[in-house]
Amino acid sequence: MEPILKYEFHWEQYKSSLLHFYHLVKDEHSLGMTRYELTAEEEIKRYLPKSLKVIAVAFVLSIVFGILKGIFDYRIKDTKLKIFGNGSTWFFQSIPDFFIILCVHWLTIFMVPSLRIFNNSVWYNFLAIGFLVSLYPMMYIARITFAAIAAEEGELYIQVAKSKGFTNKKVLYKHIMRNSMQTILTHITPLMLFILSSLLITEYLVGYQGIAYRVFTAIGVAQSIGGGWPIYEPGIIIGTGFCFIVLVMLSQLVGFIIRKSIKLELERD
Repeated sequence: MEPILKYEFHWEQYKSSLLHFYHLVKDEHSLGMTRYELTAEEEIKRYLPKSLKVIAVAFVLSIVFGILKGIFDYRIKDTKLKIFGNGSTWFFQSIPDFFIILCVHWLTIFMVPSLRIFNNSVWYNFLAIGFLVSLYPMMYIARITFAAIAAEEGELYIQVAKSKGFTNKKVLYKHIMRNSMQTILTHITPLMLFILSSLLITEYLVGYQGIAYRVFTAIGVAQSIGGGWPIYEPGIIIGTGFCFIVLVMLSQLVGFIIRKSIKLELERD
């Protein structure tokens, strides 16, 4: 008969753990030790740079190709090809991102085994993983872009531009997109949140040993699956959470600066 693991919560033990963590931060300026006899800060410094490369790739791909996909969806919205435009965007958004990741992972392993894009021994694996992480955020930006462009339809400045002889393509890229970027860039913060949430599941599924993968080991997922009482590392979890908060704040700051510069440029014009 297998032993049944039970967890009992005690307020005194919880209070003691909080006080212990408070003294670690205040007196030793540390988040505590890990199971490998290293401080949480050392572990984070080791794993975070690998994830930052994935986040950077996913962030750029999501914005650039998300906007291009939104423009493409808008341009073919009244044609027979619209199923490949807005229809495909909604389709990919309706599928769970982990399902797409598993499918791509399976295809590369069984159909193209020589293509070791998820192997930790190759330097370019972060590019493939960054692409996987960007899929759902990319579709999100595409949908926002489509809606922002559609909201500009019928505006007076569009009619003026067309009366001057500008083609529809030039009006779209030179006039409509400049005004739409204000709306699109307000979604930079939720975009980063989507990337970070996708990063957590992607790193674990493909075995990419970044900070998100390290969080899964810190919360005892591997031990829970393999059996036995999980080993928790609160310093890793708290430190990673703080790093993610900083990334979200930086993305918000970047979006604000870009929006401000676009607004000033529009006012000068």
